[in-house]
Amino acid sequence: MKFAYRVIRNKKNNPDSQDKNLKKVAAVPANVVSFILVAKVMLGFRECAKMVKIAQDTGCKFEIASGTKSGTSDSILSLAALEISADKSLVLTVKGDRNDEALKGISKIISGEIEL
Repeated sequence: MKFAYRVIRNKKNNPDSQDKNLKKVAAVPANVVSFILVAKVMLGFRECAKMVKIAQDTGCKFEIASGTKSGTSDSILSLAALEISADKSLVLTVKGDRNDEALKGISKIISGEIEL
């Protein structure tokens, strides 16, 4: 599975820093990770329910965007309404302290590595 990612971490303002963009970075929420993934399987209600369960277990929230539509971990129906089929590109954004665990679990479901 190929993916690109970007990690944004909250940084404290350092008065000795010469970087003027540091204040802009500090305004971004802590522990936010975004990935671009390609779905290898169709995501139905069972897969969406499993992803929501992973989010609840890790205490994270996630959002999946596909084209102009997006769905969040707050609603299984919003994820199922995305109608994600195989070979469709997605943007996955995970927010929370344990985002690495949530990201691994969700990406395994999207890539079809977990049999449900």
